[in-house]
Amino acid sequence: MPRGLPRTTLLESLRLTALLLPPGIPHLTHGRDLLRSRALLADLDARYGGRPVLVRKPRRPALLVLSKRDALRVLDEDDPAFAPALDERPFGLPTDVLRPRFVEIAQEEAAELASGVVDHSRLNACWQRVARRCVYGDGAARDEELTRLLEGITRAGRWRAGRRQEILSGRYDARIIDHLRRAEPGSLAGLIAETPEPEARGLMQAAYWLMGFGCAAAGLTQTLALLAAHPGHRKTARNDPEHLRACLREGLRLWPSVPALSRVTTTDTEWYGSTVPAGTPVLVPVAAHQRSPHLPYADTFAPEIWLDGTAATEWWARPGCDGVHLTLAVGTAFLGTILRIARPKPVGRLLSPHRPLPHAIDLARLRVSMRPLRRDPARGC
Repeated sequence: MPRGLPRTTLLESLRLTALLLPPGIPHLTHGRDLLRSRALLADLDARYGGRPVLVRKPRRPALLVLSKRDALRVLDEDDPAFAPALDERPFGLPTDVLRPRFVEIAQEEAAELASGVVDHSRLNACWQRVARRCVYGDGAARDEELTRLLEGITRAGRWRAGRRQEILSGRYDARIIDHLRRAEPGSLAGLIAETPEPEARGLMQAAYWLMGFGCAAAGLTQTLALLAAHPGHRKTARNDPEHLRACLREGLRLWPSVPALSRVTTTDTEWYGSTVPAGTPVLVPVAAHQRSPHLPYADTFAPEIWLDGTAATEWWARPGCDGVHLTLAVGTAFLGTILRIARPKPVGRLLSPHRPLPHAIDLARLRVSMRPLRRDPARGC
């Protein structure tokens, strides 16, 4: 490996591994960052002037990208030198025709959160029903085992429990096939049934969509808690869907559900006078860029950056794929229904508009109390 690029120490590598390099699928790895890896990222950025850093790994080092310029290089879809670490298959389905039905489903399910205390467990259960109904139809609404199997597969992959992952995958695929064969109109399964694709392709499409929808639950919990703690934004968001969508994107910016974007070099690449060989993993830590200390709004709840063009020049603010757009639309409808029928109030003082927001959040500690609205929502709280 090249000598010109800085290398992390063994302790630094272990700390970064805790945040960025969990085995298996990186989704659903929300945690509390016990080893303060995010602070280490900021320290590495300052120490090496934004240059990439080699992180020790069991098989071969990984290249950690810290500057915006290098992130744009790695994520450039037109540069064949960097390929996705996992096969990113395009969905290729005309999902826009399903958006009205998906929004309707989100509004129906969200109505159940109008009273009492809402924590992540309760919101997640409600949102997973939305995900199952959108992907497989109303017949899958109560199939909680489907969601549990998906979580089990993800957990087994993270801990490299190959045999258990294989067993769970077989059970999961069997349930998916049953739902796909039902092909309910107004669901993704129904749309797949109308598309001339092999059964294996449809199986994969449905599994990816359910995982993608499910991952949004954390962002919805975070955004609801932020709106509860910021009454000014809550009032605006109740009557302005665009502002509410910006609030959701801001909740995802502050605590992204995916810790890092991964690429692999397909050829030898030059980095600041050093050569990195083909096959080297390249990691772009999402949170380090979205909450860079160089950003004046890094640790504040600032939905306006998505509306006034402030974030437009940042790579992490790119529009995203059709799946991201659809999930944001359904998530916005979900939160909008809650705000129209209830007023969320924070439980505890974990989030406050009067101090910087924490770099890591424990979803289990986020709770809001819901008070049903008794007057015209158009007049505000």
